[in-house]
Amino acid sequence: MRSGRVAGAVLSLVLGLSAQAAPDAGVPDAGVQQAAPPRFAWPKLQVIAHVESSDIVEAGGIPVALRAVHVKENIRELVQRFADAFRDGGLYVPPGKEQAQYANNAAMLTALDPKRRITYTVVMMPQPDGTTTLYLGEANHALARPQNAAGDFAPLPPQANGVLRVNAEGSRTLTFQVPLTGPQVDAFYEDALVKSGWKRGDEPGLYSRTGAELRLTHQPSKEGQRDVVLIYQERAR
Repeated sequence: MRSGRVAGAVLSLVLGLSAQAAPDAGVPDAGVQQAAPPRFAWPKLQVIAHVESSDIVEAGGIPVALRAVHVKENIRELVQRFADAFRDGGLYVPPGKEQAQYANNAAMLTALDPKRRITYTVVMMPQPDGTTTLYLGEANHALARPQNAAGDFAPLPPQANGVLRVNAEGSRTLTFQVPLTGPQVDAFYEDALVKSGWKRGDEPGLYSRTGAELRLTHQPSKEGQRDVVLIYQERAR
């Protein structure tokens, strides 16, 4: 992808929701005799530009088709547009209280196709000029495969929980929660990464070594936890 540093945390959130949502949890039983509706198609919008190239990534062992676009429509219009499109497409849309919330005036919707075991997630981020940037993810749970820590590009603190691994061409992402303070997270990775041959960069949380760059970000979460995102990117030698 073209801009992992700018959109990495947002894309990790999209992928996390898509990968971790259970396609059959809470979905009404439609009966095994009913034929599956046609595969869902995203609604047509007034596209200004494709912010990121289309990509297939792996999140938590689940392949996810991911793309981002900049559209003319405003966010208030889009929330209803996507809700209607999901329902008209025969998808199950969890009630509002079960939908994930997102800060900074952004909105998010997730819907499920329980027969095909596909999760659809859209994140809508308003722009100052009234337009909207959309992140669209389709997670195919039917093709999921087990994940483990054997190939991680960085160690995890012993207390890490809710770990999500995202792999894409030229980049990998680790997201998790940990019951540590910000300085404790920084200290853990300062020690672990330097010992592994990484060098500190000019910016906080930035590390580099030959052919690669690693960025660490984190922020407070609920109940004493901290959300941590690690993004590894290959770079030209």
